[in-house]
Amino acid sequence: MVLPGVSYAQQLRRLPLQEAIMLAHKHSNQLSADSLQYRIAQTHVSQASANALPQINLSSSYQRLSNNITPFSISLPSGSFQLNQQILNQSFNAVQLTQLLFSGGKLTYDKQAFKKEAAAAKSDYEKNVLELDHQVTDLWFNLYNATASQKIILANIEALSKKRDDLETFRVQGLVLDNDVLKIELSITNLRSNLADISSLAGSLNYNLCLTTGIDPTTTIEIPDDYLHTLTAIEPLQNYISSALTKRAELKSYKYRSEAAAYRIKAVRADYFPTINLIGNYNYDKPNQRVIPSVDKFNYSAYAGVNLAWRLSSFYTNRTRVSESKLVFTQLNNNLQQTTENIQIEVNTKYLEYKKTLEKITLAQTELEQATENFRVEQNKLNAQTTTPTDFLDANTKMLQSQLNLATAKANVELAYRKLIKSTGETAN
Repeated sequence: MVLPGVSYAQQLRRLPLQEAIMLAHKHSNQLSADSLQYRIAQTHVSQASANALPQINLSSSYQRLSNNITPFSISLPSGSFQLNQQILNQSFNAVQLTQLLFSGGKLTYDKQAFKKEAAAAKSDYEKNVLELDHQVTDLWFNLYNATASQKIILANIEALSKKRDDLETFRVQGLVLDNDVLKIELSITNLRSNLADISSLAGSLNYNLCLTTGIDPTTTIEIPDDYLHTLTAIEPLQNYISSALTKRAELKSYKYRSEAAAYRIKAVRADYFPTINLIGNYNYDKPNQRVIPSVDKFNYSAYAGVNLAWRLSSFYTNRTRVSESKLVFTQLNNNLQQTTENIQIEVNTKYLEYKKTLEKITLAQTELEQATENFRVEQNKLNAQTTTPTDFLDANTKMLQSQLNLATAKANVELAYRKLIKSTGETAN
């Protein structure tokens, strides 16, 4: 049933793997969030650098005084004068400069810690890029397998349908029994049932891949048949482990955060030291307090010097902060060691999986050759009426299974290789 005015036509799109990965990168909200997190971490480095720059403050005020105060006068034999001249309009303006000279290295350590944390955020981003690549690759190859299985089953249904038509002709001629034709039809029905299951799986994979790459979910993705590459020879296991321990983003992230934690310990310890600042001040006031007696005009004054501030209570209040920083550092190092072991286990698992798929593809090729020859023999026997449809269908089932095994083995071996390379912290080309 089709609703009036509503179109359900689906768009067909050919989608190579590399294009799918590129589209997923552009569409991923997670990568956008990780990129923003990295940029935020970089601003922390800039802020730490700004803290070492001279701090300049400008203040300005204007006051209008009431005229109800009688100026204090002093009388002398030579005459009298006012001690506090009444100046009703007053203005005070000042520029203050403070330049940090010494703080126990706190600013330097904070800046280095922020740099390491920014590098860790970048490693987190690279890790999530690799995870997204793996997610897209897994979906793509599973859809490849489902599509290839559909084509093989459809071809087998077509071949069996022709054989059923031949047997139907023989049945009409009285050369075969009705049950022989029925067995072929039952086999076709079973294949159609299997095809329905695979089509449902392919539809689910197609939808998930569309969502991941940002393609319209109503699009039917066409997986190129000629995509699979030549098998890559396997290297010694230690080569992959060494590469993983050098390149895995998780390890880099923990190392950077561990280094940042070490700088944090130094920064907290810096609170034990005094803070020394170079200070300067320029005033332009009316009246200027340094002018006695006060006069109703602007005068400037200035000073420069050094200021020392030492919070002595930090010698007993700062201990818990130092202890906490040390515990964080130890925790990160423990996580680093555990992650290192987990990565070695993962690489070994992916290595054995790839090695197994290399062996299975050779067996699948041999199995298909044998099953194809067996089918040819049984088909000739059936045509010559020297065997039963049961033996023929059994041979056909074995050949079909061999075709499916080889098709999936070709995709699985490349997928296993990509998983192995991913476990080393890289993406296969």
